[in-house]
Formats: sequence, structure tokens, C-alpha cells
Amino acid sequence: MAASCALLSAGAARSQEPAAAPAHGGFLDDWSVDSALAYYHEDGRVQAVEPVVDVSKVFADGQSVSLNATFDALSGASPNGALPSRSPQTFASPSGKARHAYTIAPGQLPADPNYSDARFAAGGNWTKPLTRTDELSLGGKFSAEDDFVSATVNASIAHDFNDKNTTLSFGVFNEFDSLHPVGDTPVPGSDFASQLRTGSKTKDGVGALLGITQVMTRNWLTEFNLSVDRFTGYLNDPYKITSIIDSAGNTTGYEYENRPDQRTRKSAYWENRVAWTSQLSTGLSLRYMSDDWAVRSDTAELHLHWSLSNRERYIEPSIRWYRQTAANFYTPFILDTLKPATNFESADDRLGAFRALTYGVKYAQKLPGLGNRSESEFSVRAEYYQQTFNERVPVPAGLQGLDLYPALKAILVQIGYRF
Repeated sequence: MAASCALLSAGAARSQEPAAAPAHGGFLDDWSVDSALAYYHEDGRVQAVEPVVDVSKVFADGQSVSLNATFDALSGASPNGALPSRSPQTFASPSGKARHAYTIAPGQLPADPNYSDARFAAGGNWTKPLTRTDELSLGGKFSAEDDFVSATVNASIAHDFNDKNTTLSFGVFNEFDSLHPVGDTPVPGSDFASQLRTGSKTKDGVGALLGITQVMTRNWLTEFNLSVDRFTGYLNDPYKITSIIDSAGNTTGYEYENRPDQRTRKSAYWENRVAWTSQLSTGLSLRYMSDDWAVRSDTAELHLHWSLSNRERYIEPSIRWYRQTAANFYTPFILDTLKPATNFESADDRLGAFRALTYGVKYAQKLPGLGNRSESEFSVRAEYYQQTFNERVPVPAGLQGLDLYPALKAILVQIGYRF
């Protein structure tokens, strides 16, 4: 989605002659700064605080460079994948920086209450016009957590034609990940109590995106993208387990999840932006994704941009609808008399069938600029997210009445400042 938005905004910019920054001037004259602080909170689960800053500059010869940095601090309770039970459940967890034990009360969703993590990410992108109609972009990103390191490189080329009303873009990326789970990596599919462990793991990904952006009229811009990516290596979540139950619904043990070691995803994305009046514009995007794990997803998002007070401030309400099917190896539990036929299984609810709605609104106010800048912008954005499971597997009598598929609710508040 980020790539799609980048292509669309690039296409819009190329529909006109590029506006270069002054050849000389102070830092505030040459660079644009976009910063934000976000707070994310799930009901009874994880919360996160994320500051992010992005700086960019356009040079006199049309080249541009952007640099960004993000820090995530997460804490709270993270579901481990096990089922609620009518009896207390005790788990030994390696999440965080040390091993610890925790007990879950009867009827409660098993979640590690001591979960915490921190992530730092930094990236950059350099764009250079090759000709009047061709543009090359190169970029990279690095991120690190307590147990995970990732590096990505990307390249894309864009060609304008049809009097710069049409832009054809093609991009590729390559991602390299190294995983170092706390307490070492559990053997996929092994018994939770046995604590069978191996060393560090890796996974790699490659992908490509082909997009076309078209200026339909002076008030209408459309874009269509096709993308594909493939990841291989260790694709498990090393902290997720699955409950093993008997025919009465009693928990007899747990098993670490076991996912396939490769995944290929394909997606199509279409977006239209229309300016209806000088004060009102809309954006509508549709996305379809499928993979070889049998996950299929549909996404639709609509947002409005409504300018107020002679464009000194604006409001952007939005709504996003999402639906996905379950992976073919997703199972909320394993009967101790029946092993999965594929030998793959996961109770991670992110691989289950669910639907979700996100409602949001953003308010922005223009302010006097800093230095020689004419203006700056302060914004506040709030979103509410609600996720509901679509499919419910029949369960033994001993589990009936328990909330095995709790809905997920979350809020996001973001404060931003741009100059």
C-alpha cells in the first residue's frame, strides 16, 4: 500500500513540471520535515508509542532525497495462541528479554502479560531524473528489534508519456531478515513442554510491482498496480502455540506452530482521487490479495478531504473495510486423537477468517512557518478499529460457553507537525 501511494503521488507530481527548491538557502528553506507521534492501544492487549520523522529535499537539478526514522515501543498482553480453559493455565514464556512464567485465570484468553518490545527503523530514498520523461529511484531500509533484524533494498523506474498525463512504473525489492528469538528458536510442531530449541533463523523475500498512473481530467487521477512477492525461510512466529485438547475439551498440552517455509502473495490495487469542488475531494481504493496459503483478502477504503476557512484548515474523515479467509492450516486447536493431515498448523488469529472496520478522522490546521517558510501544519488523527471473526469451528461440550474468538478493538491517536 505504501508503494502504491508513493507511485500515485509521484505520478501526480510528474503531471506538471517539477518545482525545484532554491539553489541556496538555510536548512529550513531546503528541507521539508514531516513528524508525528502515534499512540496505539488494543482493548486489554498490546499498546504502542511510535515517534516518526521524515525529512526530504528537492535539488535544483530535479534530484530528491528523503530520509526517515521510526521508533516503536510496545508493551501489554500478547495472545500466545492457546485456547481459554475452564481451569487455570500456566505458561513459561521467553518473550521480552528474559524467561518468565505466568498463570491465566479460568475463562480468560491466554496472553503474555509481560510482553514488551522495541524497534528502531531507518530508511532513505534517492530519486534522479534520467531524462525529461524517465526517473530512477533507489532506496533502502534497516530495522532492528530485540530478536529480529531486517534489511531491505529497492529500486524503481518511472516513464512519463502522453504529455506527462500517463506514468508507467516498475519496481523491485529484496528483503533479508535474521531472527534471534529469546531463548532460541523452538522446533516447529514440537511439544511445548519439551522445549526443543535450535539456533537463529533467516528468511528472505523478493517482490515486484508494476503500476500505471493516469490523469483522467484536471480533477481526476487514477492508478492501477499489480504486485507479487515471495518469502522463503523461517516464516513461523516463534512465540505462538496451539492447544491440544481431548474429546471433552480438556487441555492436554500445547504445540509450537508450524507454518510452510515459503509463501507467495499476489495483489491488485486500484485507486481514484477526484476533486469535486475547490473544497471537497475524495479518494477511493480497492485491493485484492491472494496467496498460496489460501488466504484471500479484500480491502476498500474511502476518505474525504474537506477544506475549511479558505483552506487554512481541513478535515479528512475515512472508513476502511477489510475481509480475509483463513489459511489452509489455520486451526484454533488440535484434537489429541487427530493430527493435521498437512503437518502444518497455527492458531494465530491473524491467519484466521475475519472482517474488520476502521473509522477515522483527521483535523489539520495551518500555522505560521518556521524560518523563511510561509507556513507549517499541525494535525491530529484518531481512528477506531474493530475486528470480528467470520468462522467458528465446532468445539467439544467442555469448551462451549467460553469466548474462544474474542473481538479485537483498538484506537489510534496521532499528532503530527509538518514544515
